[in-house]
Amino acid sequence: MSDTTAAIHAAKEVEGDRLAPELFRQANEWFFKARQEYKLRNFKLARDYAARAQRFAEQAEYESLRNKGVRKGLDEAAPPPPAPATPSEPSVEPSPSAPETAPAP
Repeated sequence: MSDTTAAIHAAKEVEGDRLAPELFRQANEWFFKARQEYKLRNFKLARDYAARAQRFAEQAEYESLRNKGVRKGLDEAAPPPPAPATPSEPSVEPSPSAPETAPAP
């Protein structure tokens, strides 16, 4: 049933509810029936209904993409990852135990 849920979300993401409303409605109805049968412990029937719902959801997604549907998540570009930190050059400081030399005249 998780595959069916993913298929319905994918169809919704490409506006399947608007661009392929009949297929999207059927997917939701069959998925509702599948969940009801699952609650009643009719697992074989629930699996059959979920498979039917998944097919309708995938068809709705396909039809939406054919009808110029655009994935909502892809329009907005994700911010670029932060630049890697560049290692700073090690500072060379005289060690406290080393004697300091005077500048040559």
